[in-house]
Amino acid sequence: MPAPKNHLLHLPFSPSNTQAMILEKYRQAARNAHNWTSFSPEKRGDSMIKDYSEQLESDLQEVKNLGGDPADYQTRYERFFSAWIGAKSRCFSSMITGPAKFPTRKAQKANNSEHNRYTEFQQFREKYIARLKRNQRREAKAAADPIAEMREDIKGRERLQIVMVEANKVIRDKKLTDEKKVQLLAELGIKDGGKLLTPDWCGRIGFAQYQLTNNSANIRRMRDRLAELEKKATNGTFTEEYPGGIQVVHNTEADRLQIFFPGKPDAETIQKLKRNAWKWSPSNGCWQRQLTTNAKWNVNEVLPK
Repeated sequence: MPAPKNHLLHLPFSPSNTQAMILEKYRQAARNAHNWTSFSPEKRGDSMIKDYSEQLESDLQEVKNLGGDPADYQTRYERFFSAWIGAKSRCFSSMITGPAKFPTRKAQKANNSEHNRYTEFQQFREKYIARLKRNQRREAKAAADPIAEMREDIKGRERLQIVMVEANKVIRDKKLTDEKKVQLLAELGIKDGGKLLTPDWCGRIGFAQYQLTNNSANIRRMRDRLAELEKKATNGTFTEEYPGGIQVVHNTEADRLQIFFPGKPDAETIQKLKRNAWKWSPSNGCWQRQLTTNAKWNVNEVLPK
């Protein structure tokens, strides 16, 4: 398996390139990583440091914008970067060493290892940023009015139920031509009505009964949830005081049960919170879960004894 190519970013020159690089301490290691694969290891190593320093600086800005911890990201980034260039330093090419008695199997093993470390490096970046984006979306959703949002969702489901029922009446009306059916379906807001007139693999036309049944069940479930949210809103937000300066807030407006610690909890408590589905909210500065009976019961399980 050949060594992976095109790892380096081809970024345009900018004035910041002349300043100290954020990955400067890895410069010699980066040069060493190309000793046996390039005729210009110093040039390739310097280019690597420049490109990945710019990448890291860009990532750190994005992490900060997403409410993450830039210091934590940089520590992890450097760990994966260092592991990759370490594996790369064990790769060698017959163009450099010469073809005589070239250890093909050993070279391939080194190439595979380098490829794996690079893949892990890139997957770390993608997953870390994706996790922060998911958390940001959750925070935005939590900040919204859950009652108004649920009411709108129910209205949408109810409109869909009416449309599906009316569409099936049109489709099964034997007095209408297909052309007329498509016209009436369009008036109901169904743009591609012709597809509904085409039998599926079971020979059914229109909306299947299971689609109506499932949507109706979702409407009932959402109405129950709305009633629960409205009940919580009536009860109002209140705070419970716990030993050690810990506060547990029943935040009915955000529909979240929130734990505020006076400082950063110990590692054991953090792991316990994560295992029990509590999520860290950077914008609120607390650990939180959806405000449910299970969450209320679980508070005493996760807090330090």
